[in-house]
Amino acid sequence: MKATEKELQKIKGIGEVLARRLVEAGHDSFAKVAALGEEGLKAIKGINPRAVSSIIAQATDLAKQGKADRAKRVEELKAAATTLRDQVEGIARSAKERFGEELQGKTGKKLEKELLKMAAALARTETKLESRVKRAGKGLAKAEKRLAGLAEEGLKGVEKGLRRARKSLKRIVAK
Repeated sequence: MKATEKELQKIKGIGEVLARRLVEAGHDSFAKVAALGEEGLKAIKGINPRAVSSIIAQATDLAKQGKADRAKRVEELKAAATTLRDQVEGIARSAKERFGEELQGKTGKKLEKELLKMAAALARTETKLESRVKRAGKGLAKAEKRLAGLAEEGLKGVEKGLRRARKSLKRIVAK
């Protein structure tokens, strides 16, 4: 709750007490404050009636800026997911070149299964990017870190790295 109060205090004319009152009334974002309108804001105890129009204008501007920032972040995450998909495909090609004969056996089937699971996890993740921006950013970064350097690993190492990277992506979709 404190973070949203601090966020609302970015608006000139809203202090600590007024921010707390707005949050308690359920108006915890710039968009909600802007949607209140003049009459709704005047109903909040302690608001300066002369500052109402300024507060609404600032809240509207900050809400638009927040939407633009979020859209930009979602586009960055989509690019990161595409990069991750390319990285997984590169690992698959590298494994096929390096372990050609070994991939025919049981270990090869396990690796193929892990690659398919990783592709499915990436697909599920891409559907959740817009609704879970913060979590998606962390999960994609962790998965990318875990996939880095797998091209030089042995067959078992590649399989283990893929499993760990997939686990990072599962956290995005969970809940």
